[in-house]
Amino acid sequence: MFVNLAIDSWQKAVLYVVTLLAILLLHFLAKRKVKFSYRVLVALGLGLLTGIALGSVSTTIRPIGQLYVRLISMVVIPLVFVSILRSFTQLGTSEKLKSISVRSLFWLLSTTAVATALGLVAALLFEIGKGFDVSDIVYTPREVVPIETVLLNLFPNNIVAHMVNNQMIPVIIFAVFIALSINFEARRKPEAVKPVTDLIEASSKVMVGVTKMVIKFTPYGVFALMANAAGRNNIETLKSLLVYILLMYGVMLIHFVFVQLGLIAVVGKLNPIQFVKNIFPAQVVAFTSQSSYGTLPVTVKTLTDRNGVSEKIASFVAPLGANIGMNACGGIFPAMVAIFTANAFGINLQFTDFILIIFTTTIASIGIAGVPGIATIAATVVLATLGLPIEGIALVAGVDALIDMGRTAINVTGTMVSATLTAKKENELDLEVYYKDKSNQEVVQDM
Repeated sequence: MFVNLAIDSWQKAVLYVVTLLAILLLHFLAKRKVKFSYRVLVALGLGLLTGIALGSVSTTIRPIGQLYVRLISMVVIPLVFVSILRSFTQLGTSEKLKSISVRSLFWLLSTTAVATALGLVAALLFEIGKGFDVSDIVYTPREVVPIETVLLNLFPNNIVAHMVNNQMIPVIIFAVFIALSINFEARRKPEAVKPVTDLIEASSKVMVGVTKMVIKFTPYGVFALMANAAGRNNIETLKSLLVYILLMYGVMLIHFVFVQLGLIAVVGKLNPIQFVKNIFPAQVVAFTSQSSYGTLPVTVKTLTDRNGVSEKIASFVAPLGANIGMNACGGIFPAMVAIFTANAFGINLQFTDFILIIFTTTIASIGIAGVPGIATIAATVVLATLGLPIEGIALVAGVDALIDMGRTAINVTGTMVSATLTAKKENELDLEVYYKDKSNQEVVQDM
């Protein structure tokens, strides 16, 4: 049962000693009240060094990271469900709901479209994939679901099954329907729904408490996840795809600086440097955990406690952004994989194909962002739409874990940009909190 954990080499013995020392160090830093984001960065560095030094043996401690991911998954559905109920019942009027929904969706989808265009331009300029050896590709693609099925699956038919399968969009829609019904009854007979609203308020406080407990395990999970990611990618694989890796991170950096921060400065009329300082803890967790869902609790707390976004806006936009319009996974990555594949297989694309890529990624990001392996699914949809070989995904699969760190950080940043711009327009942004000095402020109080 525990054969994989047995000490059958000196490398594995060293790994266990290093892991124990890392856990003790992280615990010591927590006791000394070292800031949460610093502890996560320390865990990231230790995990990276461990993976590089010990190689594939480092994957042995992957279960620690998996345990952390499971704990996060445990709280996500009930946290989102209760948060949506609380947010919408507080918003009250349907006009307010409509305004917030339209604005947040607009920013989530429009930034994804721009991200796709940036990915296309960069991939075309650098001609990534040309000369790549595709003679020995063996790849079994995931099934691409028809668009009408994707749209139908957004709406719930068995809410318990959707919750069990972590299907977020149907859960959000179900919660919205309940909240609208509560608001309707509250206008007629407030006293009749008061027990329900009290229950929602109490449930929200309980889930926030549970979430705080789970988030405390983040540094330990990050250490294991990073050691696993670094250990399973050998140097030769990294060398062969170095241009692709650098270009992906270059495009994501351009999108972050000029699009995301540009929107904060120009549209939001806010200081973008302050915005970066505010959201940095969530970016670190996103980068290291490689999960928008896993970062969700930190995203909400960062938006409210550090960025000044009202709780009702943050609790609505954050889970929405973890499912819709993911800038990097749903935009940059599929576009670059499409060009990489076309170049590798010697296929010429026309201008109309580029327009189709932008349209497909934007629409597809509505329906597939809530499933595991979003980036792979999004790329599969684009390749299938263009008639390109689906096997192209296998060309870059070897370094996907390294790319996914940056992708997740950009995804989460896009969500926080959308929430901030929506809150600013709806007068739901506390500027005093936004510009407050955060040097001694934790992501979650008493962490």
